Amino acid sequence: MEKKKMKLWKKILLVVLALIVVFAIITLRKYIIITNLISASKNYVGKTNFIVDTYGLTNDSVTLTKIYNKDENFLSTHKTYSNNITEIRSLTVYNKDNEKIGIIESGEDKIALLNGNIAIGATGINTMSEFDDIKFKIPLVFTSKITTEECNNKECYLIELSKDYKIWVEKETGIIVREMDIGYITNRTYIFDVVKDEDIIKPDISDCVIQE
Repeated sequence: MEKKKMKLWKKILLVVLALIVVFAIITLRKYIIITNLISASKNYVGKTNFIVDTYGLTNDSVTLTKIYNKDENFLSTHKTYSNNITEIRSLTVYNKDNEKIGIIESGEDKIALLNGNIAIGATGINTMSEFDDIKFKIPLVFTSKITTEECNNKECYLIELSKDYKIWVEKETGIIVREMDIGYITNRTYIFDVVKDEDIIKPDISDCVIQE
């Protein structure tokens, strides 16, 4: 009887040891992947010349955003379409040589906000560098699930941080090209080093109500 118990305990210990080894291998793999993505993304954190096309999708609406960014200057357009909205709803923000203009359009109403009234800025580049802190990186390594998946015609890692939050990260660059947060999906496409000064065009405000 004692020998049988010993054999049983040995089997249990071997199973536990095998599980520990598998867990360690999986964790090490995730650590290496995340570290490499963070390292690759640092090449893009300081980029100031880019175009980004974004679309955000919910059950009943789509928001399309296009941004031209060159150094401190940018032109962004945001348009929302919804089954529940019949009129055009958009926001245009222009910032060039310290001149700022914002145009809010809702149906036939167009309001131009000048200089001091503009609070919104250009979006940055979404990369894995935001996890380059031990307090974010370690929980990500231990709690996430990482698989490989093609997204927006890019070879990506699908990182599931929780049941309701997932990100798709381009393997080569560490750039986040898609996010899913509960029911909201955001897709981004970037083009770098092509924006010229003439791409950032001052919008026409002649048909707007001016608020200075």
